[in-house]
Amino acid sequence: MTRSWRAIAMIGLGAMLAPGVQAASIGTGIAHTYPAIIGTVRAGEADEVAQTFVAPLKKPLTLRIHPFSDAREVTRIGRWMQDRRPALLVKDACVASCARALLPAGGAISIAPGTVIAFGGMGDLGATMKDQLDAGDLFSDDERSQASRGRFLQKFKALIDYSVTLRELQAQLAPLSKPAQAFLDAVVGSWRITRLSFSDDGFNLSLAGGRHQCLWWLPDAQGLQQLGLDVRGYQPASRAEAAKLLKVPEQVIYAGPMLEALPEQPLCSMPPGHTNFPMQP
Repeated sequence: MTRSWRAIAMIGLGAMLAPGVQAASIGTGIAHTYPAIIGTVRAGEADEVAQTFVAPLKKPLTLRIHPFSDAREVTRIGRWMQDRRPALLVKDACVASCARALLPAGGAISIAPGTVIAFGGMGDLGATMKDQLDAGDLFSDDERSQASRGRFLQKFKALIDYSVTLRELQAQLAPLSKPAQAFLDAVVGSWRITRLSFSDDGFNLSLAGGRHQCLWWLPDAQGLQQLGLDVRGYQPASRAEAAKLLKVPEQVIYAGPMLEALPEQPLCSMPPGHTNFPMQP
């Protein structure tokens, strides 16, 4: 059973940053005592990370990655880390592309208490949109509708291309275990677009999810261990704290371990009247 939600999409699906966003601080941290990547990661900064940390790190790499960083660039950093496996110290938040690309690429991992670790399911929504458009969905076959489709593709080409490239980069990451990937697909990854409209300022989407209707998974220590991350003693942020950071209602977050058998009842639900949420990779 699916349920449609109407969503007002953020320009760039939460991924393409506006000019003027402050770059991440990459290098040695306060008083030049530890290696760190702190702040909002922008396009081009994966190369800066590789150039800055050429020599093997003698101390853990501190990560404080802003949730609305450039997802493609964070994923490129994860690809760079896969061959090096640095020890990591994660603080504040590591969500979406940070959780998927950086955490599995670390060696020993330490996570500060209350850090928001969250896996999302909206990262490739633009690529899903392209898949549906290529299959003939979302616009009818009549001449007027096809002309509208052409205008949409022309106007939002950069956003769709961004998401398609992100999907390609994520495919180059070390895969999750089959049970973990199946769990993520079932709980947060079953979204499809059922209706699309657009204007000069942006576009509106109606979305249908699978049974569980979750936008985010907030794993506890057991959940991270099930993903192969040895972080015993991890004290996760509360669902309320995660919802505030991610700018979504608490009800669209599942918090806890991976479940071997998913319940018949949905794990999440969208509160009545709530239509606006960020679609973050």
